Amino acid sequence: MHFTIKPVSYHCNLACDYCFYLPKGQLLPPGPKVMPEAVLETLVREYIAACDSDTVYFTWQGGEPLLAGLDFYRKAFALQAKYAAQWGKKVENAVQTNGTLLNEEWCELLAQHQVLLGVSIDGPQELHDAWRKTRSGQGSFAAVMAGIEQLKRHHIPFNTLTCINAVNYREPLKVYRFLKDLGSTYWQFSEVVETMPEHDDMSRPLASYQVKPFALPHDAYGQFMLPLFKQWVRHDIGKIVVRQFESLIACVLGLGHHSCVWEGCCPDNFVLEANGDIYECDQTVYPRYKLGNIMALTSDLASLHAQQLCAAKQALCAECQACPYLPLCHGGCVKHRIDRGTGAAQSYFCAGYREFFAGITPYLNVMVQLVEQQVPYTAIKGLVDQIEAALQ
Repeated sequence: MHFTIKPVSYHCNLACDYCFYLPKGQLLPPGPKVMPEAVLETLVREYIAACDSDTVYFTWQGGEPLLAGLDFYRKAFALQAKYAAQWGKKVENAVQTNGTLLNEEWCELLAQHQVLLGVSIDGPQELHDAWRKTRSGQGSFAAVMAGIEQLKRHHIPFNTLTCINAVNYREPLKVYRFLKDLGSTYWQFSEVVETMPEHDDMSRPLASYQVKPFALPHDAYGQFMLPLFKQWVRHDIGKIVVRQFESLIACVLGLGHHSCVWEGCCPDNFVLEANGDIYECDQTVYPRYKLGNIMALTSDLASLHAQQLCAAKQALCAECQACPYLPLCHGGCVKHRIDRGTGAAQSYFCAGYREFFAGITPYLNVMVQLVEQQVPYTAIKGLVDQIEAALQ
């Protein structure tokens, strides 16, 4: 069980074109702009009590979660210390931010509590500013970079989250070099697609839709990710963690996925809105996927499960069931399953996934062989020339 917490719901100081959460303001009932203290304390108390592990992970997202303010997080950290001591547990925090609000005071607080920072950035300025804009329509790159410089001055490590979209997918190695030069050593990539109408019922494919202009083309995932993988496996495996790559390696080694997109069943990774409402996933903040409100639950949080979403995830079409890459992808995220004219609920990204999986399979096979020989899979770095010569 894990909670992604939206302390300011969909509110944000930016207006990124591809943001899927900003439009929630048109869907959700009016609520508080910042999570009330009563909701915060109930969350901290009940989450720590219900979590069955010794370490409880709090992930704060938005919108822009720093809009909740310094005092909100001071209170949150104090409550965590109180209830963690009561239950004999450890607490860790992560914040996913656009980076534009980071300053001296924020960095001092985040460093004091050893908060893991994730910064959203889509590459160098001309790529980042294509979709990640301020409310006045200006690019946000300069403000994000100023925030990252604050983190560096305070020696705060940070991860990066990069959305693969209709612009930056054409420049994979430019994005790679930029992130490496930035100093991030943990990278996540998120493939972007949103449709009109929204796909708000994951139990059936979206049959009639229009893809929004910022979307990654349906067959382009491999075009972006495969050059990144080949660069990474040759030069940076063992030094830079790329979540998607490590997830696939873990999968073929029998350790399960690290990325929920490719897991066989959607995990219990709930979203808690600012007003206390709980949803099965941040991709399913729609009325049908609401599990209740934390202030009115009659049982503890451990009784909650993402049942609808997991059932939808496991409802695979015949094409997916026959696919040789099913063990790697399990049909992808259910929100991405749409009817491309065949009547089947296949991932919008299916063609791109297949190209990517086909390209990395020879490398994954060698990694499995290395581990079977009790050699670290990172040793593949010295075998890349042989693998690629064999593929000629």
